[in-house]
Amino acid sequence: MVKVNKKKTEQKINFFIKNLQSKHFEIVKPEFKKLKDDKYLNNPEWIFRKRSFAQGTIRGGKLSWKNSVSFFQSKKINKYAGGILRKFPKMSKHLKKFSERIIIENLINKKILFSNFNFGVHAIRIICNKYNRGYPVPEGFHTDGVDFVAIIPINQKNCLGGTSYLKKQKKNEIVLKNKIPNGKFLFFNDTKFLHYATPIYHQKGKIGFRDMLVITFLY
Repeated sequence: MVKVNKKKTEQKINFFIKNLQSKHFEIVKPEFKKLKDDKYLNNPEWIFRKRSFAQGTIRGGKLSWKNSVSFFQSKKINKYAGGILRKFPKMSKHLKKFSERIIIENLINKKILFSNFNFGVHAIRIICNKYNRGYPVPEGFHTDGVDFVAIIPINQKNCLGGTSYLKKQKKNEIVLKNKIPNGKFLFFNDTKFLHYATPIYHQKGKIGFRDMLVITFLY
């Protein structure tokens, strides 16, 4: 019997956009209204990002959650907010359960991920108004310093923008430009590509917003 090298199989992945198996968007949408301000933004006069965070492990195909909400990226990885230990608000149990479904139903059960991983889940709301844009990626094109990233759109209202881009790390070549619709998700190899999303800008109403889940996987 030939033994499959799990990591080599996974590392062949470049990127894809697929339909989500989980159909629980309406349940989690209200959770994004409860997200708290990101206190690590550089401009305290305009807080355009709200968030929560959770992390856990996948061992033998089984998922478990950690209690820690500490998050660190080096300055090399994140020039905007790297080099400091950030502590984000804890993620709600409803968002954690939804994230768990995303990982198990769309990645583990579909045999996309086989290996043991540490993972992080970021629930993020970007806001804009008549006078200010919202910036999903204030640091510009970047890598998260992990192995794989899943980006899951949840909701967008009263605004335009938020187009996702992927660019090859070793070449200045855009390989993806896509406004990922609700019900689909983008999955990519973070060791091969830089990613970015365009700012959102006000269209109507008092406040516009874009809600996302970002899930990172690290061997």
